[in-house]
Amino acid sequence: MDALQAGGDRAQVELHCLQVRDGFRVPDRILSEHEQQRAAAFRSTEARHLFTAGRFLCRHVLGNRLGYTPQTLSIAMTPSGRPHLTDHPDIDFNLSHTRDRVALAIHYGGRIGIDIERLDAFSEQAALEIMPMILSEDELNQVNQLEPRSHRDIFLACWVKKEAALKCLGMGFRINPQSVTFALDNTTYGEYLQTPEGVIFTRSGRFGDVETGIFAWSIATSTPVPQPIWHHHTV
Repeated sequence: MDALQAGGDRAQVELHCLQVRDGFRVPDRILSEHEQQRAAAFRSTEARHLFTAGRFLCRHVLGNRLGYTPQTLSIAMTPSGRPHLTDHPDIDFNLSHTRDRVALAIHYGGRIGIDIERLDAFSEQAALEIMPMILSEDELNQVNQLEPRSHRDIFLACWVKKEAALKCLGMGFRINPQSVTFALDNTTYGEYLQTPEGVIFTRSGRFGDVETGIFAWSIATSTPVPQPIWHHHTV
């Protein structure tokens, strides 16, 4: 539990990643009644597990930052299904998950979106099938000029940036992802992007290792921010 104490001076943006071990169960007393109902509605055990782990991470990290116990932090949902803090409208946060990891991004004073994926989230064949639905015509042309063995990694790096951007805008994939275009690479950097819905700023990269998994990540913010530091936790 101590690993989930944020500690230190508060940065403009915080990134937290929780590795959820097999057998971990979030106590019902930490979740709100609505969250318990949402968790029970998931047909997939894995989806239910990741949802409750995400709420566990939010409640501990944000509660610690704001002086609440995890169970007393008030988290509500927007009409579009995005969680937010009812008593702290100046703080935005967003969640993403993949396999046994849940990622939390917090922005003090602006909006934020995050996406995280394991590099092996898609097979090469699956990536080829999905790319035409996600990438613009120009992006597809750029991918086709690259070595075939790099297509999956480049596509995944683009995928996380697009999803983070759309989540920051508050619309998710209700916006056509082909309308949001990025440079096709997989490096860590800051990028300014003009979208039909507004201006956002992105940062992205990778972390992990071969043994525990390598992850591509991206955040999108409504204001330019320094390169954030990841805080890694395990339960």
